[in-house]
Amino acid sequence: MRWKIWLISGIGVAITATLLVFLLAPQLVVLAKEGFPDAHWPAPGTFKTVSGRPFVEPDKAADVPQPAMLRLQEAAGLALLVDQGGQLARETYLGGHDRAARFNSYSLVKSLIGVLALRAVADGKIDGLDTPLRQVLGAEAPDISLREALIMTSGLVLYGEPPKEDLAKSLDDAQFSPLSPVARLHAFGVQDLFGKIEVDATLRGQFHYQSVNTALLGLAVEAAYGEPLDALLSRLIWSPAGAAEAYWRENPTSGRVSAYCCLYARPLDWLRVGRFLLNNGTADNPLLPEDLWREWILPDLPPKLRQSGAYGWQIRHDILDRTGETLSGPFAYMMGHGGQMVYLLPEADMVVVRFGTKPQLLHSTLYELTKEKAR
Repeated sequence: MRWKIWLISGIGVAITATLLVFLLAPQLVVLAKEGFPDAHWPAPGTFKTVSGRPFVEPDKAADVPQPAMLRLQEAAGLALLVDQGGQLARETYLGGHDRAARFNSYSLVKSLIGVLALRAVADGKIDGLDTPLRQVLGAEAPDISLREALIMTSGLVLYGEPPKEDLAKSLDDAQFSPLSPVARLHAFGVQDLFGKIEVDATLRGQFHYQSVNTALLGLAVEAAYGEPLDALLSRLIWSPAGAAEAYWRENPTSGRVSAYCCLYARPLDWLRVGRFLLNNGTADNPLLPEDLWREWILPDLPPKLRQSGAYGWQIRHDILDRTGETLSGPFAYMMGHGGQMVYLLPEADMVVVRFGTKPQLLHSTLYELTKEKAR
């Protein structure tokens, strides 16, 4: 009889503990249903369609050079494509994938949100880079500027979670776990954090990689234009670039797309978008004013800062300066979880797209693409 009492007590404790966990971390319900975003399409969850152009099959391109192919294989790569001067020059898929495969952008899409925020400034929808987000989003939004969100120096923390001494890391993406504030952002959207986010004065001005910054930018762009983010991306970038329709993860609670993650599209479409960004739109319809575009893609940075890698307006910057190599000069790149990459090389007039399940060496990936001439 005693074992029954122990069994019933154990079940009661387990149920109580489970309810307590879900009460303190309600995002677990959403995460348990959807799981971590899949790397490939189709994926669980709900999605909005980013409208595009009908998919156009380009002529077959040359394979990537053998050194680049070996590195791609060693790093669990799935796709590597090169646009040279506006033409598809190299194209390779691994792991049973082909042109039809759609991969998760993860954080690649952050760079597109950065451009949309700059476009909002250029269009006069937002007064300027130093505009307080509260001016666009209301008094409950964190007291930071558009610029601080763009370069992720806002110093945002989540009040009381985790304990006060750990606030410095609470909203950093590197601290992601199912119980973290970042998980709550993913489950419920950034507005769920309004009134709970604060600015830590000791962190403000320092770079911290926090997806919440991009989520705030996306919300601000939507508010500025009065148009959903997926429709804005389609109208201003995706469709004009000639990219085909894509699927963007919809937050199941807020109904908005996840500005910082999870746009499923073909590598060829990312190549077209990369070319569009590198060209600053078209001659007849520039995406950004020339000075703003140049500051986004090729800012004037101290050599040491560029050589060590620098985070700009939702995009990263580096330089190719190895002696004896064909490629050289500063470049910008978008990067996502697992080594999703879109390289923009202004001096070489080149765009490179790479998808995979883990990262590979940044500079070597580019240098090895020029070891052999394309057929």
